[in-house]
Amino acid sequence: MTAEEAVQQAEAEGLTLLRSEVSSAGFKGVYCIGGKNCTKPYEAQVRRGGKLVYLGHFATAEEAALARARTPEGTAAAA
Repeated sequence: MTAEEAVQQAEAEGLTLLRSEVSSAGFKGVYCIGGKNCTKPYEAQVRRGGKLVYLGHFATAEEAALARARTPEGTAAAA
């Protein structure tokens, strides 16, 4: 999924991709962990019940932000 497709999908689902000035990837709960040769350098995670929950690796920061926005924690944070 491209960055543009992820943004369009979020809009279609009524989800908000939360921006962050702290995260290196520019989205809350999304981190750039790969190098130049990494095909899926973005990781998404949420904190659930005090524990960190890994959501996966993604090709774009927007795709990772979409995965996070689909979680109950992501939905609550956007409200």
